[in-house]
Amino acid sequence: MFTIKIENNYRYSGRLINTDTNRDWIINHHFTSASIPDLKSALLQIYGLGEVLFLDLGEEKIKGYPFPSERYGLLLRCHSTEFYYRFEQHGDIYLTIDALGCFSLQVKNGTAIQIKLPELSLKQ
Repeated sequence: MFTIKIENNYRYSGRLINTDTNRDWIINHHFTSASIPDLKSALLQIYGLGEVLFLDLGEEKIKGYPFPSERYGLLLRCHSTEFYYRFEQHGDIYLTIDALGCFSLQVKNGTAIQIKLPELSLKQ
């Protein structure tokens, strides 16, 4: 499980959906923050910017990425950018949305790396 703290400096609001329980939280606009604990998987929707997916991997690892090596994993996907975050007991994510709608990420209690996964592939 992880806790996410979201600071929204963007002009529009959105919501965070716990995809395991379908509970959601409003993420207000203009210099507000929200802290949501005990998530496994979640979907952040910010109006005008799209979605950020937080996909629980449990102890499963993404093939081709032996690092990071902590026990539990989380995949973050935003448009065509992915981050692979692993942590031992509980993850802490700090996500900031600036005034122009750019996302920045910081993690505690673990390691995050930027990775590239194919969005669509053709099987032969």
